[in-house]
Amino acid sequence: MNTTVNSTARSTGKKKADAPRTLTLKPVHMRKLAAIIDVKGRALFSKNFIIMPVFSLGFTFLMQVLYERASGGLEAMNAYALAMGMLMNVSMMGFYCTAASLAEEKEKNTLRTLMTSSVNGLEFFLGSLIPIVLMTEVVNVLCVFIVHMTMNPMQWAAYLAVTTTASVIASVGGMVLGIFAKNQVSASTLTTPVVLVFMMIPMFTGFSETLQKISMFFFTGIAFDAIANISNGLPAVDAKGIAVLAAEFVLSVILFLVLYRRNGFER
Repeated sequence: MNTTVNSTARSTGKKKADAPRTLTLKPVHMRKLAAIIDVKGRALFSKNFIIMPVFSLGFTFLMQVLYERASGGLEAMNAYALAMGMLMNVSMMGFYCTAASLAEEKEKNTLRTLMTSSVNGLEFFLGSLIPIVLMTEVVNVLCVFIVHMTMNPMQWAAYLAVTTTASVIASVGGMVLGIFAKNQVSASTLTTPVVLVFMMIPMFTGFSETLQKISMFFFTGIAFDAIANISNGLPAVDAKGIAVLAAEFVLSVILFLVLYRRNGFER
């Protein structure tokens, strides 16, 4: 009888071990989260990453000077220069910096240290996301002052809401790409075509109706058009745009957490 019981127990244990792992959200420990945010925040000020926000600010200034001279100081062109700078900033900071940061951790084996310290996927996700989104939004705000665009409190709220959402989606997308990157060189290779697609299509919507239609399914395209709407006193995003932003945000977060676990980054 003991043999039967032991055999049943082994069989049950084997079934449990072979059962597919389900995606569950574990509780967030604030001390671990704060430690990850501190490490990630310091990394953003390293020479490998700080060039990106500086480049975005310089690009915005250049666009403002060019459009101001071409239009004779037309305010609508200031909004267009802001949209261009915001698009560059969100794409480069969100996709590239997060992917390269994760790839760097894998390359230097610091990610393995996080794994052995019982950091779960949600803690790593939030700790990686918060610093990059904060820095991206600081640059987005500075871009407004660079182009000399004036906004009332409601317009500021709409601008921050849309650009923050776009920054979050881009950053999560960058983390997804970083999971597949073995090192920073491969991270750059993976992110370059993605950045070009999400950045260039909205930029050239004025030249093609087809690109305009495609752009409205991209979070970058919605954010790009939102700035023109804000400048013209219109609602920043319509119902369709909100639905697209929400869907892309949810899908990107779920995809990252699933890949993070399936690739053995969570024990």
